[in-house]
Amino acid sequence: MFRKIFYSTHIDINADADDVFAVIADFDGYHRWNPWLIQAQGQCREGEIADVTVRLGAKTMKVKHKVLEVVPGKRLRWCDMGWFTLFAYGERSRSIEALPGGGVRYRNELPITGPLRALADMFTGKAVREGMAAENLALKQFVEAAA
Repeated sequence: MFRKIFYSTHIDINADADDVFAVIADFDGYHRWNPWLIQAQGQCREGEIADVTVRLGAKTMKVKHKVLEVVPGKRLRWCDMGWFTLFAYGERSRSIEALPGGGVRYRNELPITGPLRALADMFTGKAVREGMAAENLALKQFVEAAA
């Protein structure tokens, strides 16, 4: 089995878990707030396919994602479905956990496996890390502004 390359970010958001989840589950609304996944279409239901346009540095790429898990208020998980997944497979999980003092911690995790995972990391790793961090901050700002 191949070792994973693991990207992970988190941010604390002063909002209710259901409000945060509603934003990440509204794929059609990504263009309003998400600087990394700049456009998405599809339904947030297990087994559904979402068409996503992702910004990787100065380039954009269209990729299909299959929704693997939906736990309202807690977790959304999907996987890439491009031809490249034969060589570098990613399965992204976004989870929301309530914090004791109020608000939530939003985690954005993406393990990459496959024989060319190191090559994928070399060519897109920096853009993926920056995109995930930008998504976290934009989500925080969008949700907190709406509260």
